[in-house]
Amino acid sequence: MTSGREGRAERRAAAAAPANAGGRVFEAAKRVLAERGLNAGVGEVIARAGGAGSLYRYFASKEELFRAVAGEMVERTRTRFVEIASQERDARTCIALTMELGFQNLQRYGQLAIELFSGAHPPEYEGLFNRRALEAYFAGLIERGIRQGHFPADLDIDYAVGAWFALVAPSVLRRLLESRSVEEIARSTARFFLAGVSGTACEQVTAK
Repeated sequence: MTSGREGRAERRAAAAAPANAGGRVFEAAKRVLAERGLNAGVGEVIARAGGAGSLYRYFASKEELFRAVAGEMVERTRTRFVEIASQERDARTCIALTMELGFQNLQRYGQLAIELFSGAHPPEYEGLFNRRALEAYFAGLIERGIRQGHFPADLDIDYAVGAWFALVAPSVLRRLLESRSVEEIARSTARFFLAGVSGTACEQVTAK
């Protein structure tokens, strides 16, 4: 999801930040971003981390710190997506696991996940997350399902990808998390999506 020199720098920063700061500054920022999103002020991070000195010792600015947290989320997601696609053969299993990962991100990163993955983030974070790459990943799993015979050969892949995004809209799912577990939401959403793209739901409706 990240690319080029900037992407590599973000991944290095995300990997190094918790160790360099002993976890305190980085984890404080992660909690604040989960609650407030990218428009959060640095004051609360400083208070939770134990003072401005502890923050600016490891990060040159608020933006650098916030990008490191966002970079960790994006890199974890990218790495897990690659693992899922390479380790699981069945496209339906890949889709279910990918959806579950999205819900886990929402639970772990809260408002930050909502803003970054929905595109509702400040312009300076635009290069951190490649939405087109994510869409291509989803399309690849659906195409795999077609080749495996799970989905119809004439399935509209672009529409299926759009429906996928709509089903996992973070702002809606965050509300569902107030009354349901990640596992319950993931299971129900995957079942609903897979029934739709396989044609099962349509056949049941038209049969009536």
